[in-house]
Amino acid sequence: MTLAHETPSQETPAPQALDAPVVDPELLAELPTFELFFKTFGFKRVHGRVWGLLVLASEPLSSKDICQSLSLSQAATSGVVAELGEWGAIRSTFDSARRCHVHSPVGNALSIVATVFRRREQVVFQQFKRTAERALHFVRRKYGERDPRVLTLRSIIATCAIGEAMMQLVFGAVHNAMSDSESVLSRAVHAALKVGVGKPARWLFGGASEFLSATEAASPAAELEAPSAADALTPEPQPVPQPLFQAQSQPQSRPSLHADA
Repeated sequence: MTLAHETPSQETPAPQALDAPVVDPELLAELPTFELFFKTFGFKRVHGRVWGLLVLASEPLSSKDICQSLSLSQAATSGVVAELGEWGAIRSTFDSARRCHVHSPVGNALSIVATVFRRREQVVFQQFKRTAERALHFVRRKYGERDPRVLTLRSIIATCAIGEAMMQLVFGAVHNAMSDSESVLSRAVHAALKVGVGKPARWLFGGASEFLSATEAASPAAELEAPSAADALTPEPQPVPQPLFQAQSQPQSRPSLHADA
């Protein structure tokens, strides 16, 4: 009898309820911002939604967790995860305890944006360059080398090549600098992340009134040291130059000729 009564009290929740990671509803409400960020750089909204969920989750998520949290199909989740991994936005590792692959976000948004620009703009440059080359070949063959369109098309091809080379140089330098922990850019970014960018962001966007009030509070002390605008514009009186030999007020009397006589 005692065991029969104690058995229901020892029941534990379902394993899925224990394993499901907790994401606060207040954080889930921020997912549209992640969607807009990724959509701006040519992704679909679902890419930003999945990446935002991985950012806001308390631990790495499996594909099953993503499906349940965002109500996505297994096929859609697998495709989005594979594409995000290809673009370097997430990293996937095998969790031996859960016996599945789990996914976590890459926090370096600068690297993600650089990768997107490098690959997408490179494709655009290559397609435009190939189109100009085909057009140049057609014009040369049908109208000859002296056709004015030849010079224009050659200029387009040259500028595309220069733009592609410059893009590779800039984004390659950013990628290498961020990969090198001793580079100036990498140390600056990591230092900013350690210190936090909340305070400068409030100064730039949300705390302009506080910054102005602090400036106004310090203005009386500054007025004692710095001249006003009117004083700065008014020229200082310059001393009148004196001649080397000043003229006397009364002329000296000349000696009389009669006295000498």
